Amino acid sequence: MTTLATASSLREALIPEALTRARRRLLTAHPDPTSPNNRTPASLTGEQLRVLAAHDWAPPRIGALDTNTLTTAEPITRALLAESVRETLERRLAAERPLGTYDDTRAGHDAFSRGVVGDYDHGNHHFARATIRVADPGLVTGAGLSALGLPDTDAPIVEELARASDPNPIASVLADAALLDLDRYATGRGLRYSRVGTTLMLAAPHEQRLADAIDTLAAAAINTGARVTDVTTQHIDEEKALASVGIDPWTAKPSDEPTGQADRILYVGRDGALVHVKSGRVLVDAPGSLPATSLPKNSVTRIVLSGNVGLSAGARSWAMRSGVDVVCLSRRGSYQGALIGVNRGAHASRLLAQVALTGDHERRVRLAASLIGAKIRGQVHVLTRIARRDETVHVAETTAHMHAWRRSLTDARTLDEIMGIEGACSNAYFDALSACVPAGITFDGRSRRPPRDLPNAALSYGYAILLSECVGALHAAGLELSLGIAHAPTGKRPSLALDLMEQFRPLLVDQTVIALLRTRKLRPEHGVVEAEAEAGGVWLGADGKKILVDAYEAACQRSVTGALPGYSGGVAQTHRPLRADAGSRHRRTRLPVERGRLAMIYIIAYDIADNKRRLRVAKTLESWGYRIQESVFQLRLDNATLARVRSSLAVHISESEDVIHIYPICSSCADRADILGAAIALDDVGLCRGVW
Repeated sequence: MTTLATASSLREALIPEALTRARRRLLTAHPDPTSPNNRTPASLTGEQLRVLAAHDWAPPRIGALDTNTLTTAEPITRALLAESVRETLERRLAAERPLGTYDDTRAGHDAFSRGVVGDYDHGNHHFARATIRVADPGLVTGAGLSALGLPDTDAPIVEELARASDPNPIASVLADAALLDLDRYATGRGLRYSRVGTTLMLAAPHEQRLADAIDTLAAAAINTGARVTDVTTQHIDEEKALASVGIDPWTAKPSDEPTGQADRILYVGRDGALVHVKSGRVLVDAPGSLPATSLPKNSVTRIVLSGNVGLSAGARSWAMRSGVDVVCLSRRGSYQGALIGVNRGAHASRLLAQVALTGDHERRVRLAASLIGAKIRGQVHVLTRIARRDETVHVAETTAHMHAWRRSLTDARTLDEIMGIEGACSNAYFDALSACVPAGITFDGRSRRPPRDLPNAALSYGYAILLSECVGALHAAGLELSLGIAHAPTGKRPSLALDLMEQFRPLLVDQTVIALLRTRKLRPEHGVVEAEAEAGGVWLGADGKKILVDAYEAACQRSVTGALPGYSGGVAQTHRPLRADAGSRHRRTRLPVERGRLAMIYIIAYDIADNKRRLRVAKTLESWGYRIQESVFQLRLDNATLARVRSSLAVHISESEDVIHIYPICSSCADRADILGAAIALDDVGLCRGVW
């Protein structure tokens, strides 16, 4: 009898795009099975590879993925299917990985090393290295499919594909997936646990804690059908000695090379302040006409106004013409709206597609389940991260329930069911989170309108900033905000932005707020109870807002691995830039966005013979940076922006009479710079500037 595949993830392996990607990997695979990546062209002969490489090749049309299809398929088709299914399983595995576990690739091993070094930096100098694998190799397929949430009916298909090539490209993925339950147990228990492939590392602050961790993990492995073997322990007294347990502490360090685009966000929350533009700079005048800050207008990508803050007509026109987001928040932190330029509206074709999606119940349910699943995964990540750093926090039971609820999303048939699961997870999540704040800070779970305590006030303010970023990203993509997916379409709120922000709430806001509370940077005195507020309402004061905004921007720059499947980089980068498809007027946004580390500092000095040319050069540089001498400017630019500045300067000078010097300054050199005598104070090293 033919066994049909019922899992949508396996059906996705049949689409032409997936088969085309599989072909590309087969054609570029290393022919040596002992190569570092250990991927071979799936036992295809040279002649078969030449057929696959033909310029007129087209992906085969396969109606269903079942054992009968695989038995009768040609070797090339079987190899394509094996590689395509491997990719879909890898993507699902990446989405299921808990904190501290990594894929068996070079990037995964580097992330594994960084995690171990991080444990060492937090005072855990006792390490155990071991090997872990499923006890019965015959159970790997079933255990791996179960851990990935796939039905047992897929096992015959996977086993048939295993015979499609030698070595089997799927076996290692399922062997890795078969250990997921143990990974979740270890991270939920708060163990300093790291695993890549079959290699695991445990860390502890002293010998007895390490012994207890080994016993706990070994017992849990037995119960999940795995075995921990080849255990070696060692005390590491200095970082360079980590090499003795297979960790290179130097290659584990992240690169300091500047990449990507540095964003500049201007936050203004001082009552009575006025934002205006003059001579190529954005100025903020405090009450009484005292200048509070001055920024090059070309380096400003976003302005966030909170409370009673004015925006001049000139600044408004410049922002809308230049595509600079201007976000308005209430003094209490509620999102009120944003200024959107004429070229930032919805595109007709996308609007029609959105309307069609709104009426397609089945697709909306699938997308909503994916969005809420990503949010729950982020919540679990936050809890397990806290438990990993604090032995008094126990979240294993809560995270186990949340994993089970997340799995049940695949069986949901209505949006109400999905939102019910989301509500159950959020209640359990915030109950667990409330136990993680230090003594002296009240936090009895989530409350809003109004927030009842300091943590909720900080969460609400952070969510408002995040919502504004999502609104800007969706406008840049030409999407209609009112047509939501999980949130019902309505003209009363930006439903689609609320959908988009769900997966970013835990990583960008919740984790930031809890870290500030646990390090006591955010304290009870930063909360304000206003007389006109509703009974019991608490709001962030000016100092609290500044602390939260600075930490939020730092979180957006934090380098992570595994925030999203197959992704490594900044938290707010999230795979690909989201751009508006409007010809050459592509608008870069922050969320999602290709945000790299800080851009490089450049010192630009000039000697211009003609007064008019000199004035034009000075005005150009003033709009990008800071004048530190009469003809010397300091700018912070990425490579793309530097090219724009170069081209702008080249237009204004005479190549036969003028000269401009451009000197790049690395971060370490800038830190060692010295100034003698009177000099202006430059605050252009961060990604945000606040006036509170």
